[in-house]
Amino acid sequence: MISAAWQRASLPMLILDVLSVAPRHGYGISQALVAVGLQPIKGAQLYPALVRLENDGAIVAQWEQNQAGPARKVYSLTDAGRAQQQSLQVEWVAFIDATEALKLTQEQMAE
Repeated sequence: MISAAWQRASLPMLILDVLSVAPRHGYGISQALVAVGLQPIKGAQLYPALVRLENDGAIVAQWEQNQAGPARKVYSLTDAGRAQQQSLQVEWVAFIDATEALKLTQEQMAE
């Protein structure tokens, strides 16, 4: 199981990744994360992150009428959001590479 702390720290990147595929409402974003093996995101974590991304201009929200229930916000990635997503992905890969290099160094020192 993926640590909730890692997931919280990377939540903006994860949201942007989900929205890079297609617009979604908050529950849909959460379900997309669960579908790939991540833990369910609580609304108290997800919606503030969505507001921050919207305030930063990375995403936009539009109300969508739902015949089965109340209207809901559907979030889409902006051009600025796509640039932010790509930047965060580059940083993430650099972080993973650094941790792998550290692990290899420690293994070599142990030999």
